[in-house]
Amino acid sequence: MRHLKNQIRIALLALAAAVAAAFGSWFLATGGQRPAPAEPPLTIKPVTTLPVAPQPEETAPKTEEAAAPIDPQARAALEEKLAQAPEYQAFFTKLRQLYPADYEAALRASLAEGALAKDNAADLVLTESVRGLRQTRGLSGAKAGGQALDQLFDLHLKVLRQLAATDPALCVDFLNGAPEDRFAAFTGANRSLMAEEALAGLDAIDDGAHKKIDREAPTPQDFDDLEKLLLAKGLDKPAIDLLLDGKTPDPPLSDATACKNGVIYLDVLKTLPDLQRLRLYALALEVMAHE
Repeated sequence: MRHLKNQIRIALLALAAAVAAAFGSWFLATGGQRPAPAEPPLTIKPVTTLPVAPQPEETAPKTEEAAAPIDPQARAALEEKLAQAPEYQAFFTKLRQLYPADYEAALRASLAEGALAKDNAADLVLTESVRGLRQTRGLSGAKAGGQALDQLFDLHLKVLRQLAATDPALCVDFLNGAPEDRFAAFTGANRSLMAEEALAGLDAIDDGAHKKIDREAPTPQDFDDLEKLLLAKGLDKPAIDLLLDGKTPDPPLSDATACKNGVIYLDVLKTLPDLQRLRLYALALEVMAHE
């Protein structure tokens, strides 16, 4: 049971709600043979009870709202605000090229939220874009190659380190996948970094859409090895239980300590052997895609 909780928790600690390209089946490319598990296989299911269509990441959601045309004047005004954030242009250009429907959906949602009246409109559209990608195409990211996944998680770590240096409380929100509205202020103050992370997420989605690498679920041994490495880095059992199981220590950790432990956690993930590391990365992205 603990390892099932681990599989769910790891996604929350691996990704920011602001990006996640976050981003499935459980087969490793080992000649088509899957080792017999020592215990019943663990699966991650979406929270919905409705049937999940295969490869939902391949198409943007078809809703009445998504089909509604955007007022041309509103579009022009919003895109003018996007042009005032040159750091984001590479991301938006690639998003329009690869997934025009997702770009349209991000504009529409941002307009509905009143982005035109806000000074940080470009930051809001970026955040909305990556949120939408996570929900509609996130599973593709989990099927990306190792280089794309490593690049994405390296960027997550850079963002986390910047948060740790500037706002430990927001850093903890980032780790838990539920940042407050003020995360937009952090995005605006770190546009180059956030644009780089968003583009890495988009690249992972595109890479996974082409490579379609199916990976086996992380094994209990993967989590045991991860826990041993965290212990070796000086984290005690309560701190590890918070990271892997979401079990709050008594007394609770300070924001600064919890944030520092999150940085250690992502640093440790990078040191795992390729197969273990990529299984954990892929799981994180898959779970986030279902949120």
